[in-house]
Amino acid sequence: MEKGNVMKRGVIVAAAAALAAGYGCERPNPYKLSGDTSVNNQECPTPSTGSGVNVTTGGNNNPSGGNTSSGSGNTMSTASGQNTMSTGTGEVQQEQTELDKREVDYSEALRTASILLVGDAPTLAQIYQLGDTPPDQQQAAYEQMIDNMLADKRFAQTMLDYYKYTFKMGGPATTAGEPTRDTAPTFAARLVVEGKDWRNIVIQQSNTCPTFDPNTGVFTDGDCTNLPMGMMHAGILTNPGVHSIFYGNLAFRRQRFIHETFLCKSANEQAGGEPTPNAPTDAPCTGGNPIPGYQNKWPVNVIGGKCNGGRIDFHEYTNGNVCANCHATWNHRAPLYGAFDKTGKWNMPTGTGSKMMFSVEVPVDQSPKAVLGDWLCVDATCPNGGQNFPRWKYSMNVGGMLVQPDPITDFTSTAGLQKLGQQISQDDEVLDCATKRIWNYAMGRADITEVGGRAWVTLPDRKDKNMNLLTQTKLTQYFKDNNYNLKLVLRKILVSDDFVRF
Repeated sequence: MEKGNVMKRGVIVAAAAALAAGYGCERPNPYKLSGDTSVNNQECPTPSTGSGVNVTTGGNNNPSGGNTSSGSGNTMSTASGQNTMSTGTGEVQQEQTELDKREVDYSEALRTASILLVGDAPTLAQIYQLGDTPPDQQQAAYEQMIDNMLADKRFAQTMLDYYKYTFKMGGPATTAGEPTRDTAPTFAARLVVEGKDWRNIVIQQSNTCPTFDPNTGVFTDGDCTNLPMGMMHAGILTNPGVHSIFYGNLAFRRQRFIHETFLCKSANEQAGGEPTPNAPTDAPCTGGNPIPGYQNKWPVNVIGGKCNGGRIDFHEYTNGNVCANCHATWNHRAPLYGAFDKTGKWNMPTGTGSKMMFSVEVPVDQSPKAVLGDWLCVDATCPNGGQNFPRWKYSMNVGGMLVQPDPITDFTSTAGLQKLGQQISQDDEVLDCATKRIWNYAMGRADITEVGGRAWVTLPDRKDKNMNLLTQTKLTQYFKDNNYNLKLVLRKILVSDDFVRF
């Protein structure tokens, strides 16, 4: 094995620093996001490679925009703002970027993958084994090591930690009578570790509160006990820990948790609803005026407000904030989470129609219990004859086709949440989010919701000729083709060109 290869990344970093010092400017950043203006320094010219190819900036005492070297006869010009190179054969090639210059380094990839999968660096024996493998056999040896780590008992702990971080929950209860915070992340981790259908995270009807032994890396079956006898669960949508820790007024903290977990975007901004440039122009109530700046797909007159019986005015707006842009969507989900009390126990709603009462409270005087009319306009005098009931989205893409989910009218059991889980599990945006999150994890990035709008991962189809590079389309299609096995998606990323080139 060439032991010097272990230091390759450090040598590259040192060389880059020396280059920056010599030229006094910043090299182009291949990872910089499109539209990122945080750094506006003049980019460095590409230095001579010693092959006789010189580069100019199109303005340094050279009216032709480029210098010709007698070393190879190649000419490179940047006069047009885009670096191109003539090879002397009439063919013009685009200049290589820093990403194009990356080389496959399985030893470096193994180190990163090992930390991601088992929480520790590879052993010296593993490093030597891979380094001593003939180059034409290294890919197979590396992939076998990835498979071994995915089967390692430490991988289960890694996934448990991953979902505790993703869900922002874990550990024992802090107040008497409240449930443990571990069961939801344990359930999610088990689906990945055991290669189960990931969509069960919102549709599985039993055995949704397993336990985990960190010493053996083994999951043990377990049922949540927060539902009345005979009612079925719906994955983490009925998890007692989720509903306990995210308890809040009108169940909006629960709605935010589900929204951000499965859509990969913050619920507390414009994209927290269903933004559209062609929003309905209905007034909130008869005789009123349309809301300026309203941009949600739902007609605004189907959600609660002061003019139609609601105790919170979700029709309120200012020049910089339109409440209904998010709440038109939020209010169509939150009632389904409202039957759980502070301890995460499901309680039967009482009453009928707009007066149906739930277990969460309304932030007004005396903190009364929420009623359905606080969220939605459901009386006979309301638009659509009051048939304005919850569902996941106004419209969503399922297999590339735009559909409108059915309304959910059952509040007397968890059947409504099971139906919501089915809608969530079919949403193309949700499936993309699952692969985006695991990509972010593999690439060492922060939580996808926390990093902000312009840093969301999109992995668009690339113009690069390397067909092995991953795209969002490829990842999600692979997810579907492999029975929604998220562990296989993670493996695909770790053995991809994106991951093994440095």
